[in-house]
Amino acid sequence: MNPLNLVTDAYDRQARLYPALLLAAPVVATLVAVFAAKLNGIQSLTASLVTLGGAFLLTQLARDAGKKGEKSLFEKWGGLPSIAIFRHRDTRLDPITKVRYHKKLASLVKEAKAPNAAQEQMDPVGADAVYSAWSNYLRVNSRDIKKFGMLFNENVNYGYRRNVWGLRLIGIIFSSLSLAVCAARVYFVHQSTGKFDESVIGAGAFAFLMLLLWIFRFTGEWARVPADAYAARLAECVEIHGAKETSTRAPAKKATPKSKGA
Repeated sequence: MNPLNLVTDAYDRQARLYPALLLAAPVVATLVAVFAAKLNGIQSLTASLVTLGGAFLLTQLARDAGKKGEKSLFEKWGGLPSIAIFRHRDTRLDPITKVRYHKKLASLVKEAKAPNAAQEQMDPVGADAVYSAWSNYLRVNSRDIKKFGMLFNENVNYGYRRNVWGLRLIGIIFSSLSLAVCAARVYFVHQSTGKFDESVIGAGAFAFLMLLLWIFRFTGEWARVPADAYAARLAECVEIHGAKETSTRAPAKKATPKSKGA
């Protein structure tokens, strides 16, 4: 990945950089509260450069952690949402809309014939193979960000939450260590001076808040919300591609009226 993409590319910035910054936030806040006053200009600049390099490394960790754990999420959810949404037994689409989508997708991906409910029940793996082919078709042909902006936004939202979830264990460790360092710093400063370091107390409170978020908020179910939303937006792309397919068909020729006999 090009480091410049972390600033210029919307997906890299929001789905990869932001989770990394979220992970590093309590650590940075703690270091600033404890050491900022003791650093000179050159040391501050060096620390900033190290922080930028660390942020880039963390973006790689965020991406890898999210992708590595993604399979376990799908297993808990009963399959990839963008595939499961086309199942007859899935209730996220109403039956009438689902029948229409199946019909249009079968015409767009001619090698993937739509299974009926009975066929899906008898061979769920085979049915999912068809739905996977449909999902792949829609994803590959819906990459125009301007045309499919809502789909792209949900993809970014899912990428962000998946990567944050993937960093959950590291986030708990970082926040816990930051909180412990702040608590120790406050204790020793108070013991030696009789005063409380308010900046360190603030950093500790922030680390504690982040710890609560990592434990109770940044869960797999939290990542599922945009995953389901992405699946719904992807399914809706059928309407656009189906309309395009219809418009490209050659119009039927009008029958030439026969001339009447004399």
